[in-house]
Amino acid sequence: MKLSSTIVMVSIVGLLAFTNPTLDSYEQHIHQIITQEANKRDDLTQALGTLFSGVASSFIASSTVRNNYILFSTYESNLGNRNLKFVGVLGNFFQISSR
Repeated sequence: MKLSSTIVMVSIVGLLAFTNPTLDSYEQHIHQIITQEANKRDDLTQALGTLFSGVASSFIASSTVRNNYILFSTYESNLGNRNLKFVGVLGNFFQISSR
């Protein structure tokens, strides 16, 4: 029984470490958020979102602080007077703060 528990724990830790998102993954996530938000707006905003979402997400990612904890990462982006915090785990991002 103890060996199977150890195997399960090692498997979970391995899965978390293997699926810990990178900064490039974060940039793609931000790009997706910008595009989705732009598509909710008028035609001009949609067009601008399509044209500039890549540049905007690159800029945001370049000013983001990533803390890598091996099993998960935190991402903190400052956008002027707004601060966004995300946790990246299992290949996904979860927003934990927006001030």
